[in-house]
Amino acid sequence: MCGDLFGRDSGREDIHEEEAMIELKSLIQTVKSLGPVVGRAVSSGQLLEPQCELFEPDPDVLCEYDVEIPVSDGFRLKANIFRSRSAEREGRRLPIIMCAHPYDNHLTPALENTPLGGPPQQYRLIAQEGRPRFSTLTSWESPDPDFWVRAGYAVVNLNLPGYGGSEGPPSVFTPVQARAYHDALEYVAKLPWSTGRVGLNGVSFLAITQFFVASGHGTHGVAPPSLAAISPWEGLSDPFRDVFLPGGVPEEGFPAFWWSTEVKPALTGKPKGFIEVEGSSPPSYSHDHPVFDDWWRAKTPILENIHVPMLVCASFSDHNLHTPGSFRAFERVSSKHKWVYTHRGGKWDHYYSREVQELTKRFMDCFVKGEGDNGFLDVPRVRLEVRSSMDEVHEVRDVDAWPPAGRREQTLMLGADGSLDLAAKNSDRLVMDAQEGELRFAHRFAEGREITGPMALELVLALEADGANGASAPTDVCLFAYVLKRDAQGKLVHFRGSVGSTSSPVTCGYGRAAMRRLDDQHTTSLQPVLAATALEPVEPGEVVKVPIGLAPSATWFEAGSTLEVLIATHEAIEAPPYRKTVTNERGRVVLIVGEGGSGLRVPFV
Repeated sequence: MCGDLFGRDSGREDIHEEEAMIELKSLIQTVKSLGPVVGRAVSSGQLLEPQCELFEPDPDVLCEYDVEIPVSDGFRLKANIFRSRSAEREGRRLPIIMCAHPYDNHLTPALENTPLGGPPQQYRLIAQEGRPRFSTLTSWESPDPDFWVRAGYAVVNLNLPGYGGSEGPPSVFTPVQARAYHDALEYVAKLPWSTGRVGLNGVSFLAITQFFVASGHGTHGVAPPSLAAISPWEGLSDPFRDVFLPGGVPEEGFPAFWWSTEVKPALTGKPKGFIEVEGSSPPSYSHDHPVFDDWWRAKTPILENIHVPMLVCASFSDHNLHTPGSFRAFERVSSKHKWVYTHRGGKWDHYYSREVQELTKRFMDCFVKGEGDNGFLDVPRVRLEVRSSMDEVHEVRDVDAWPPAGRREQTLMLGADGSLDLAAKNSDRLVMDAQEGELRFAHRFAEGREITGPMALELVLALEADGANGASAPTDVCLFAYVLKRDAQGKLVHFRGSVGSTSSPVTCGYGRAAMRRLDDQHTTSLQPVLAATALEPVEPGEVVKVPIGLAPSATWFEAGSTLEVLIATHEAIEAPPYRKTVTNERGRVVLIVGEGGSGLRVPFV
């Protein structure tokens, strides 16, 4: 609907009414997705006592606000620049740490534009693992100017086109954004106080923009010449597959939450301007573009075009958002020098931790300052964290590859008796309701085992009518898959998840019967990648294979513990603010198990 609406004559009398309906729908989705998050913040007291620590910056930090930066598309962006006063007096040139985002860089405690003069609002809403610590100059998910100025850098915090006072067309994941970032980076690199070398840093969208600009998105594959290194801290790299339509299943909760609380309030102009550029707002993306079309291709960076050194964070605690995309980036970028830092805690806790700040500084010193002899080149390529539960770290070790070498891939077959085992039994059929069905399968470990890497579930199934009211068999069904851990006593073991969740499974994934064709170029035995270019309805009586990719994880299963697979035709485990749009028709899903049937591909270490 939205795609048609904004192609019409702007003089149509009904346009304002339809815009209002779009906003109303977005508001309803936001309330549904945000409600549990706010409820948790209220009950915990976090709303009034945010989970972070602020401190005043060093007096040496020179703050320059709303510096105007011209770009080649003919408009001006605004950036905040932080430098050392002593370096300015002494005429010392500085390398740059830069970030770019749509979140309005004015929203900092130092400028008194945050709720109650405290930290950005997200620290009042989203549960943290600990208490991230940063200076009052720090905007949402951005590098702390105090830390980096002390470390001998300047910091440039850029508002992307159409946000926070920057001119230009507001959009997300677009060539226009990437091109503006490219131009702004080159502009600041040539300022008189700059050494001409720039490193990029930041969390979430501030990580995503790094993939776009470093790959030359919007500039014919040409990265900024002054770009020396990137450190994207947990960011998706394929909006379609990572968040808006994972497995082909539309996500409505997070886009509404993100649009209403973070993107829309930061717009320089009205939401109407964003919609005129994009065709619709993020809550409507999956509805307006249900398959991977040219519109989505324009929002997907070519990771293979990235050649600069990269230190990426890929956590196991952001399965519904950044986990797959961060690992995809590490695997696909062409950089000769690349490292990945993994964890299963809170993204902001780790990002602002002393350990990570110092690690990132050594990385930037090596490639941005040019201190190639500082030892960073000898750092192992993968920092791997394996957890036994939400708060118990089983092991942290350094390895040289992802997925780790020495793993053994095995397929656990789903059995009619609810078993999950290497030995396939006689073929059988299990039936579940196409709207509210659930099936569980379990494998108990006789000895301790580590499972590290992505997993792949292949479901062999058919769709049937339920026999009521003469209804025909459904031609499509959305499927939800969860991998759970139970301890030796059968108690469910929880892990940290996205947006502050403390009750997440080991991993999860989504599938859709009508979107089952694979992208042969990128699919591996453990990572099925959907082509997603068309919907192929299931014919009556047809047996099909539906692949479901399960996001990477690193988990220790003790002797006596159980790996459990839950397969459902509805969102069986809630994970607010995420909410999937499921419109499964009435009918039955017939799952083929046993010999020649459904199985889970697992990477045992």
